[in-house]
Amino acid sequence: MRKSRTIVIVWSWNRSGIGEGEWKVSGSSHEQDLVVCLDLLASPAAIGELKAVLEEHSRDGGEVMLFLHRHHGYFQEHLKPLIHLPLDDSHGLIRCFLFGEGADEIYLTSNARGLLGTSGTFSAKVLFEGQQVGLSAVANAERRELKVAHFDHVWRMYRQALRRRIYELKEDLLSCLSQALPTSVFEPGEVYRILNKAENRTLLLRLLSFVGRIRKHSDLAREIRTFERNNNRTLTFDDCGIQLETAHGQLAAEQHAVLAAYILRNLLARGGEVSLLELREKFEELLLQISGLTYHS
Repeated sequence: MRKSRTIVIVWSWNRSGIGEGEWKVSGSSHEQDLVVCLDLLASPAAIGELKAVLEEHSRDGGEVMLFLHRHHGYFQEHLKPLIHLPLDDSHGLIRCFLFGEGADEIYLTSNARGLLGTSGTFSAKVLFEGQQVGLSAVANAERRELKVAHFDHVWRMYRQALRRRIYELKEDLLSCLSQALPTSVFEPGEVYRILNKAENRTLLLRLLSFVGRIRKHSDLAREIRTFERNNNRTLTFDDCGIQLETAHGQLAAEQHAVLAAYILRNLLARGGEVSLLELREKFEELLLQISGLTYHS
């Protein structure tokens, strides 16, 4: 029997929405799949409740994805105790994500095969060729069933979210620096001067997030959220090392730490010289530890 897949979403379900509760996924082959809707503001009690939910739905090898809404008061520090639950090997993999402001793939307004609509629902209206078009992830409202295509798409997207984001960071960074070719080795501090140009601001913020140098509530945090909202694209790396260790093992977390230290020392400060070849190799060494496809159709 196929192991269960559960998506737990902490969001504004109660205020003018459909309310808390469970939704199944349509189709006989998806009887084990589930979406759990919770409306919990961040607090020690909420974390305790979420731990119990994760433990329950990860039994017998079941995999769980937990989505925490930033406007409910959740930040990076809330991820660690949830990802590192002391569970035995009979429990499946748990992944945790922060989301918010309509800028993530889970939203129908960002992704036509997403799940979340507007005002605590699974439905939304979007502009298409100048006209409003209704989108919905609901297969049958009376039976509280969601469409298979939407559930599967969100599951696949977020299962490979970190790999895709790291790959895109590598490609965008190398593309930016390759404009200096034939130069392939940069003097200390030269890369930071390039990254500090106005046209490279978003790339700089992504690198700062990757190395864990953006504090919650800071001006930088607000700035990168604005970029995300305006571009309907997730750019941050919330607790990247912990996410990698949980989903891909200790070696992936170690490779991230090596790459992050190199970037922090040599790209974001006046450390040593930066070689494009060495930089590419360090990214590739990390990506080799992250299994799966970068993109899916």
